[in-house]
Amino acid sequence: MARAPLPQSTSSTLPPCDNVDAEGAIYLTELALGVDHAVGIYIGLLLVATIVAVITDRLSALPYTVGLVLVGLAIGLTDFGPNPEDEGFSKELIFFLLLPPLLFQGALHMELNRLMAHFWPIFTFAIIGVTVSVFVLGGVFHLVGGIDALLICMLFGAIMSPTDPVSVLALFKKAGVSHDLRHVVEGESLFNDGTGVVIFGILLTMIESGAGFETGPAALTFLEVSAGGLLIGIGLGYLTWQILVRIDDHLVETTLCFILAMGSFWVAESFHLSGVMAAVAAGLFIGNHGRRLSMSDRVTQVVDDFFEVLDFLINSILFLLIGLEIRAIRTQGWENILDNLHLVGAGIVALLVARALVVYPLFRVLNFWGTKRPPSWAHVMFWGGLRGSIPIALLLGLPSDMAYRQELVVAGFGVVLFSLVVQGLTVKPLLNALGLSRVDEPQE
Repeated sequence: MARAPLPQSTSSTLPPCDNVDAEGAIYLTELALGVDHAVGIYIGLLLVATIVAVITDRLSALPYTVGLVLVGLAIGLTDFGPNPEDEGFSKELIFFLLLPPLLFQGALHMELNRLMAHFWPIFTFAIIGVTVSVFVLGGVFHLVGGIDALLICMLFGAIMSPTDPVSVLALFKKAGVSHDLRHVVEGESLFNDGTGVVIFGILLTMIESGAGFETGPAALTFLEVSAGGLLIGIGLGYLTWQILVRIDDHLVETTLCFILAMGSFWVAESFHLSGVMAAVAAGLFIGNHGRRLSMSDRVTQVVDDFFEVLDFLINSILFLLIGLEIRAIRTQGWENILDNLHLVGAGIVALLVARALVVYPLFRVLNFWGTKRPPSWAHVMFWGGLRGSIPIALLLGLPSDMAYRQELVVAGFGVVLFSLVVQGLTVKPLLNALGLSRVDEPQE
C-alpha cells in the first residue's frame, strides 16, 4: 500500500524535531512490518510449491502444473496457505518482474533452424490463429456468459488465447511423439504468447481510455509495437552477444543474460513498444548465437540451469498467487464466486469453440498449400492447446479497479483449471488412440 512521504523540512513550516522523529519511526516500523509480511508470504508460497514439486515427482503421471493449479484452488476456496495483506497485485510487478524471464527462457531453447522448418504453421497459428481466437473466444464468451461489455469479453479472449505447452511437451517426449509435431506445438506457443499479450495490452489501453474498438488503428498499433519490440530485442541481443564473445566467466555471462531478459522488456516498454516481443527476440538471439558461438559448455549449462530455476519459481508463484486472489474475492462473500460459476462454463465453451475454429480450418488451408502434415496432428493441437502461466499472469495483472475484474479472474482461473486438469490428463490417452505415441525415432 502506498504511504504518504514524510513532511519536508522548510523554513516556513518546520515541525518540532520530536514530531519528525516520531513520524519517521512510525513510518519505518510500518514499512518494516509490511516488508516482513510480504517476505513471509512469498517464502510460504515457495515452500508450498516445493512440496507440490516433490509430490508430483513421486506421482509421475501427474504434471507439476496440474498439482500447482489444484493447490491454487485449495488456497482460493479454503484458508490454507499464507494470508495476503492486500487483495490485488501490481500490474507492473507482474509484467516487469515475472513475464520477461518466462518469455526469455522459452525462446532460449528454440533453435532457429527448427523454427524456419515449420515457419508457416507456426506463423499461421501464432499470428492469424491468435487474432481469430481473440474475436471468437470473446464473442462466444459474450453470448454465453451474458456480459454486456463486448470489449471486456474480447480482453478475456486475449487473456485466454496464449497456450502453454510445458506439460504437453513433457508428455510428448516420454511418449516418443514426432519431433516435428513437438516443434510446431512449441513454436506456436512461443509466438502466440507474444501475440496474445500484445493484443491484451492494446485492448486494455482502449478500455482504460474509454475509446471504442477500431480495427484499423488496432492492427496498425499491433504491427508497430510488435516490429519495434522485435528490433529492440535483436539489437540488444546482438550487443550482449558481442560482450559474451569477449569474456569467459559463468557468473558474469549468466548475469548478463538475466539483465538482457529484464532489460530488453523494460527498454521496449519505455518506448511504448512490445516488451514481450523484445524478450522473445533477445532469447532467440542468445539461444542461437550466444550459446553456440560465445559460450563454453559450462557457461551454457549454468545459464540453462539458472533460467530453469527462475521458470520454476515464477510458475509456482503465479499459480499460488491466483489462489490468493480467488481467496480475496471469496472473503468478500461466497456469492462473488457462486454467482460467477456460469462464467467458468461459458469460458470453457468459448475456449473449445475458438480453438476448434482456429486449428481445423487453418490446418486444412496449410495442407492444401503444400505443408503436408498428418490430419491426426490437428486433433492433438486442438486438445493439447493448454492454458497455463501466461493467462494467469495476465489475470493477475488486470487493474484492481477495472470493471468486471472479479468475473474475469473467476472465469479465467476456472478455464485454466479445466485446461490443465481435464485436457492435460487426457492428452496421453489421445496420443495412444491416434497412434502417435509409438513413433520410432531417437529422443533428444
